[in-house]
Amino acid sequence: MQKRKQLQYAVVGVLGFALLFMTIGFAAYAQLVSNDTASAVSRKYNVNHNVGFEADSYLQSEDSATPSSKTIGKNKIDFSVTLEHPGDTYAALINVVNNGDVAETLSGIVMTGLDESIADKIDYRISYDDVEYNGTSYSVDNEIETGDGARKQLFIVVEYKDGEDVGALNLDLSASLMFKKD
Repeated sequence: MQKRKQLQYAVVGVLGFALLFMTIGFAAYAQLVSNDTASAVSRKYNVNHNVGFEADSYLQSEDSATPSSKTIGKNKIDFSVTLEHPGDTYAALINVVNNGDVAETLSGIVMTGLDESIADKIDYRISYDDVEYNGTSYSVDNEIETGDGARKQLFIVVEYKDGEDVGALNLDLSASLMFKKD
């Protein structure tokens, strides 16, 4: 009987030790999982999204008509230009840059629609990443990486088409970039 009691005490002691060991192990595991989850959530909500036009990169072609006004916003460029005669052109280059923490996807380019009365006299087009857009709205699926050299060029051309000279054409145009949201 004495031996049996000693065995029971030993089993209870081993079980108690095992329970204590498992409790400490679970607490340590829960702390690690909690920290990893918090880090992942923190990373997700502390991402710096900073992609758009790089105003300092704006460069106008030498033989381009000079715009009477231009405004370069983060994701939109507005410009007013007068083309006097057929053959006159406004041409400019601007970089789209990603200064954020994550790659961003350009999902669309929206261009001002031309008034019907002059649409057949004007050629308004944008070239982006070796694709030419001519019209008003386009779906684009183009990723812009982060870091140095993560630039893509956007080339804007507005041309008074050869043909009938109907006098000076005063144009107020814009080009906007749309990005996918997380």
